[in-house]
Amino acid sequence: MNTQTAIIEAVAKCGGVIATTQKTGARGYQSVQQWIRAGQVPAWACPILEKESGISRINFRKDAHKIWPELAEKAINE
Repeated sequence: MNTQTAIIEAVAKCGGVIATTQKTGARGYQSVQQWIRAGQVPAWACPILEKESGISRINFRKDAHKIWPELAEKAINE
């Protein structure tokens, strides 16, 4: 799954852009829309989005393996 697809799916599971904004504490719905367009969620929001959507944060950033190497190793071993 590419990052943009994962983010779209996570936002949908959270109840949409506005619900995701409220659940993550993003500054506004435009921020969440930008995450989708860019295909990347800010590192601070990844754990929250993971908790709210049930999708692993490793899917929300292309550089997630650098930020959370323990999760990258786990994903490789599964």
